[in-house]
Amino acid sequence: MTTINATKGEFVNLINGLFQVQELKGKEFGLAISKNIATLKKELQHLEELGKPSEEFMKLAQKVNEITSSGADDAKEQVDKLEEENLELVSSRREQMEKVTELMKDKMKIKLFTISEDTLPEDITARQINNIEKIIK
Repeated sequence: MTTINATKGEFVNLINGLFQVQELKGKEFGLAISKNIATLKKELQHLEELGKPSEEFMKLAQKVNEITSSGADDAKEQVDKLEEENLELVSSRREQMEKVTELMKDKMKIKLFTISEDTLPEDITARQINNIEKIIK
C-alpha cells in the first residue's frame, strides 16, 4: 500500500477509472482494483451524500427529461418555464453543486494498493491506464 496525496476530485476521477477496468482479467490486478474501489467509496462517501439531489429536484429533473425527449417544438420554452416556476429549487441545487465543486479541490491522503506494470492485463488500453496511473508503479 502507498499513501496518495491528491485532491478529492482526482480521487473521484481515479474511482471512475477503477470502475472502467474492473472487468479486466487478472487475479492480482482484480484484487487491487476491488480493494481500492472499496477504500475510495468509503473515503468519498461524504461527497456523494453532499451531492445527492433532493427528491423534489429529482421530480423536476424527470419532468425536464420528459419534455426534452418528447421532441416538442417548444421544449426549450417549456423547460425554461418549469425552471422559472421552480427557481428556488433550481437555485438550491446550483448552490449545492457549487459547494461540492469547491470540496473537490480539497486535498486528502488515502492509502491505496498499487499495481505493478507487470500485473496489468494485456488487453488494457492507454485510456484505461491514464485513468488509473496514480496507482501504477
